Amino acid sequence: MGVALSTSDAFETVLRPRVPMPYATAVAPLAALAVCEQLGDGAQILWPSSVMLDGAVVARIAAKAGYDEGIFVRLSIALTDSQADRTAIADVIQARFDAWEQAVRAGRAAAGPFGPFAGEYFDRMAGLGGTVDLLFPNGNLYCKATLEGIDVWGRICVETDDGRDVEYSPEQVSMRLA
Repeated sequence: MGVALSTSDAFETVLRPRVPMPYATAVAPLAALAVCEQLGDGAQILWPSSVMLDGAVVARIAAKAGYDEGIFVRLSIALTDSQADRTAIADVIQARFDAWEQAVRAGRAAAGPFGPFAGEYFDRMAGLGGTVDLLFPNGNLYCKATLEGIDVWGRICVETDDGRDVEYSPEQVSMRLA
């Protein structure tokens, strides 16, 4: 399930989390959750960090993290709607990020970076309980599975056709709705 987005429909924002570097993996999915909130009740997250509305991808969010006088995360947000209010989207991402960072720093993410928002993310996941295609990084089909949810590290939890419960990170597989 893909959608072509022109570069003119994209913008970037830089966040500087004061959290452990491994927790930076949660920033793009957290931003996807924020965009869903901005769009309203019908918006869903296509794991790990794309946003769907009415069955179509309307935003893709990618993150690159690094060190430069501390940790930084550069979020790239590509939108299908060139009229979308980028300032409002950036503001809701920043607000969600600030609340998450405070929760992490207060110890409410000891199990993993998704801990403070896993329930809300789960509630917005597209394809839950349904069959999904898991794809190798080269785009070839790896297997079909039933999407069961996510864990506190942001890995999808699936049941494979042979009945195994397995978790996969975004570096291992990508997912599309079957």
